[in-house]
Amino acid sequence: MIKIQPIVRNIVMSELEAYVALTNGYMNMSSYAHRIRPLVEEHAKKQVTITSLVVSLSRLRKEFKKEKPLIQEVVIANITTKLPLTDIVYENTDSIISKLESFHKKISISREDFFTTTISTTELNIICSSNIAGKVLKHFGIKPKFTAQNLAAVGISFSEKQFTIPNTLFSLYSVIARARINIIEVVSTYTELIFIIEEKNFSQTVALFSELHRKVNRE
Repeated sequence: MIKIQPIVRNIVMSELEAYVALTNGYMNMSSYAHRIRPLVEEHAKKQVTITSLVVSLSRLRKEFKKEKPLIQEVVIANITTKLPLTDIVYENTDSIISKLESFHKKISISREDFFTTTISTTELNIICSSNIAGKVLKHFGIKPKFTAQNLAAVGISFSEKQFTIPNTLFSLYSVIARARINIIEVVSTYTELIFIIEEKNFSQTVALFSELHRKVNRE
């Protein structure tokens, strides 16, 4: 016989809003039970009652409250910014990779400049300070697949111990996601997560992370 508890758990875990509402005690469990009953019955291959679903949700709430919050208040060590930036994308070909290998030999980049490359299975993505974008384009010598200007970087630094704490990156992503700010690209290192965003969202993004930094430090 298929038990409904794991089915209900999977459904709640797949819906962030439901998980948060249930964990924090403001979910209308009866209303939610009515909504998910068809899906539960489909997976359980049997009819279920609203009462049994509410009981399952109540048990889940007790279970979730014992866990660490899904979205945590990450201790931010530092916030750094760079702008303006340009995003340049090429197809990943042998000639493009060869050009990339010779780039650093021919063009100097200072510590004040922002420059990062990502090689995927199909593309080479370059994000750089706009003042050196012309040098990049000239060096590669072919029309890029895509370019975007007027971008900014907001870097969030944290301690090494955060590296082993689950949902650290998810929690930082959520700060921007809840504000409906579009993330153009993400660059990460051992103790830093850098969001590439449009310049028009720069001030709001910095303000959001600055508030989190102040709040956590007060606590």
